[in-house]
Amino acid sequence: MTRIRFPDFCLAAALALLGVAFPGPARAAIQSHTVTNYLTHCGGCHGIEGISGKTFVPTLRDQVGWFACSPEGRDYLVRVPGISMSLIRDDQELADVLNFVLFRLGGISTPQGTKPFTAQEVHVLRAKPLQTDDLMALRAEVLSRARAACPH
Repeated sequence: MTRIRFPDFCLAAALALLGVAFPGPARAAIQSHTVTNYLTHCGGCHGIEGISGKTFVPTLRDQVGWFACSPEGRDYLVRVPGISMSLIRDDQELADVLNFVLFRLGGISTPQGTKPFTAQEVHVLRAKPLQTDDLMALRAEVLSRARAACPH
């Protein structure tokens, strides 16, 4: 499999724009391949900064962290088709992207004390992709319950 390689100046700009370290419990430096994976597999629809256009694609910036307020919401993040069926087949690489999204792009919406995703957790959850006729309605329901459970 050939990886798309961003020119160094593009990667440097993306790293500067997005930051280079997770806050809280996931302080490990972001590997450049994690940012590249986000930009390649997610950024086209969710936006480089996690801000999507006015479409059915949800904005991640300062919003995606609410899902971490409940076990159901956390599971949803891995089981949603764009993640569970991602072309990123390595579970650790996908966990790294999820942690980048949750801790970096999630910003103020991610609760203190949120645990980073692990490769094992991703492996188990992505094997059970969500099956629904109305993903938008399911997302709204899960998000509503998660926000209600949030300590904010």
